[in-house]
Amino acid sequence: MPTKFSWHGYSPASLPQVPSWVETLGRFGHIAKGVVYFIMGFLAFKLAIGAGGETAGARDAIREIGQQPYGRVLLGLTAIGLLGYTAWRWVQAGKDTEGVGTDAKGLVKRTGYAISGGSYLLLGCFAGSLALGMGGGGQSGGNGPSFLMDSTGGRVLLGIIAAIVIGTGIYFIIKGYKAKFMEKYNLAEMSNRFRQLAFHAGRTGLITRGVAVIIIGGFFLSAAWSGTRGGEIGGMGDALATIASQPYGKILIGITGFGLMAYAVHMILMGVYRRFNVNKG
Repeated sequence: MPTKFSWHGYSPASLPQVPSWVETLGRFGHIAKGVVYFIMGFLAFKLAIGAGGETAGARDAIREIGQQPYGRVLLGLTAIGLLGYTAWRWVQAGKDTEGVGTDAKGLVKRTGYAISGGSYLLLGCFAGSLALGMGGGGQSGGNGPSFLMDSTGGRVLLGIIAAIVIGTGIYFIIKGYKAKFMEKYNLAEMSNRFRQLAFHAGRTGLITRGVAVIIIGGFFLSAAWSGTRGGEIGGMGDALATIASQPYGKILIGITGFGLMAYAVHMILMGVYRRFNVNKG
């Protein structure tokens, strides 16, 4: 039975029951996702303080993992974790593990979980291909569907995708500000220090990620409007590069890098302390 413990007005949300294997997927997947985001943020932060580094996307971060001692082993674990997170996202969508329901708002959220799972499937396969020595495919830069600009209809569709991406970024910012994610933690089993860390890391990380996602949506919208292909349309690495190119860019990219590392901490803490309503039967 979920505890009634409350902290600063945040009480445990009511969650549907899930089998134990769903909990395992969720925990491992969250941690793997956190590792990838931490590397992206760390590389950006290093760039800001003049210690090397780069504006890296998720694939660059995965390549960085492969450069470490026992890189292939680490890549294999990362691939398993990301594929586990993919499965978790699809279970979230299919089994309604968050209890969002079947009304219009709930179905939109569940569709978002499924689409998110597809993106992490690609990342997991990329990490797995590197772990197996297959080199991986694709560029380290943008990952946008530039083929859509081959027709007017494609550009309209790309504009719709851009609106969805920008809306998602705004959602992340609102979610971070309200900090409703605290209701998914097992607050009773966390020390007050970890509750404070989860609150501030989650809020900072989600708002930062939301800003980056809005910039990515802006790339999509600009491409749809102008009809210029320009290679790939833009991903996280391009969003970070855009931030770094602004006036006071080193300060901004430093803040962004710190925010992405905070988001990584949020994901890792979710992997450890997230509450699951596991069916013990």
